[in-house]
Amino acid sequence: MELLAGKKLTFWYAAARPASLGQSLSPYVLGTVLALGAFLSQRAQGLVSEQGLLLGLLLAVAGLAGVAFAHLGLNLFDDYFDYRGGAVARRKELQEGGMRARMGKCAYLEAGVTLDETRRVALLFVAVALVLGLVVLLVRGWEVLVFAGCALVLGLAYAGPPLRLSYHGLGELVIGVIFGPLVVVAAYFVACGRIDPIALWTSVPTGLLALNIVHTHAIMDFEPDKAARRTTLAVALGSRKVAAGISAAIVAGAYGVTVTGVALGYLPLLSLAVLLTVPMAVVLLRRVFAYAAGQDPPFVYRRWMGPMEHWDAIVARGIDWFMSRWYLSRNLLMAFVLVLAVAGLTPLYGGW
Repeated sequence: MELLAGKKLTFWYAAARPASLGQSLSPYVLGTVLALGAFLSQRAQGLVSEQGLLLGLLLAVAGLAGVAFAHLGLNLFDDYFDYRGGAVARRKELQEGGMRARMGKCAYLEAGVTLDETRRVALLFVAVALVLGLVVLLVRGWEVLVFAGCALVLGLAYAGPPLRLSYHGLGELVIGVIFGPLVVVAAYFVACGRIDPIALWTSVPTGLLALNIVHTHAIMDFEPDKAARRTTLAVALGSRKVAAGISAAIVAGAYGVTVTGVALGYLPLLSLAVLLTVPMAVVLLRRVFAYAAGQDPPFVYRRWMGPMEHWDAIVARGIDWFMSRWYLSRNLLMAFVLVLAVAGLTPLYGGW
């Protein structure tokens, strides 16, 4: 197809870094499942019809597809702006000069795909997301436009000019806002047409852990980003060790907000089961602190740490030092969200 620059959809899907979809889809699924729990509770009281439940689920599926296309499209835009701005070339020079830096991003551009083709496909993905968003908008109302508009503006401003927020120490905050409050609350609203306290409370720890994925990435890229003149939060803090401390505070904040929400009665009691994810958080933070101290202890993958796609190939390529920490931060978010979603289906929450 010409729209896909002569490539298959699977090519562009792989180029758009689908491993990162857990960062956006798990918060969206959380919001949807919480709305389903509210629906089922109200259905039992005769307050909601089966037609209303079915409509909510259909809109949720449309929204889920829209979020996926938007995320993949914005990933391609991120590649487009980074490559056009010379950031990828500078990182390659640094690596060739002996600096430890993960490469592989924009490999398809290095292989001959043009910037124009990348921009065209990115626009196509975002356009599909907007069409799906329009369908939801026509049913749910103007609030959907606010959610979608904020996410699109922040997503494009993440690496795109003139703001280029990820180059000025604000990229992590953008990710936290998009994949926390925006996605979780939007998903809840799309599914049931309103916003309840449970959606707001769960969106905060979700956003913090999504932010921590990017921050963990930036800690490992501290020297390359600094040399390439990209100011991440870690670079702005001026030290990998300080940045590691902030990572610990972020993760602790996610648990703290959840426990507080339960104590105040805004979250189901079963939400305390997020404490079962503490071992994963401990492994992640130990590895982050070790890296910040210039150490790289051996990593042994265990199934309870969550999925780590293509792990054998990653080890063979010698990038397990990077991907082990990235996967752990992503999997912590996904496990945390899974617990909150299951808790949202329990009858223990008294706010419905």
